[in-house]
Amino acid sequence: MQDPRIRIFVIIVLSVAAFISLAGAALAFLYWICIPGRLRCIRRPAAILFLSMIVVVSGISEFTTGNGLSYFIRMTVILLLALYAYTAYVPGEFFRVSVWLFGRRGFDPGLIAEMSMEALNDLEDDSSKIRIALRQKEVPLGISTLVPVIGMFVLNQIRRAHDQADLLTVRGYRKGGTLCPEFHPKIPDYVSGIVAICILFIAIFPVRDIFILLH
Repeated sequence: MQDPRIRIFVIIVLSVAAFISLAGAALAFLYWICIPGRLRCIRRPAAILFLSMIVVVSGISEFTTGNGLSYFIRMTVILLLALYAYTAYVPGEFFRVSVWLFGRRGFDPGLIAEMSMEALNDLEDDSSKIRIALRQKEVPLGISTLVPVIGMFVLNQIRRAHDQADLLTVRGYRKGGTLCPEFHPKIPDYVSGIVAICILFIAIFPVRDIFILLH
């Protein structure tokens, strides 16, 4: 999907469908399988971290309410969709979509979204460098090393935030701005959006209910 508006819309719609029902989660997963370059998103370090959190919460839910398996399936699909959205992101997309959607009022939210995505990329780069350094020094990642690693993450983000604030000040930024976003959607983008809407419809109204309505 080349049009970021349709891509973001599809991710939101499929995530809602996956959260609503297992049928929606299954169809959303089939949709994810058909996405080109989908395997790149599961190779990111964040995928293992978030999947581990889902496994833990699913295990607790299974022992307490008995719905752990359903929760695991639905949240795993949502995680795959979120990782794909993060992998397919191109710098400036959220900025353009926000301005297109809200006009001049969308300038500041778009700027905040872009800075947040840049911070996530910086965190991923930092984690990659730290893993390489620990591997070279043959130091295992444990409780004794976790505290200084987290402290390094926090200090780096504070330093980068300070540098960004100085840059905005030097450029005279106060509030709002002007941007004329352009989009060039193609037929596959529209088809992707229509398919996502159909999946959401099936998640809300199961197939058996559709046949009942037809009769």
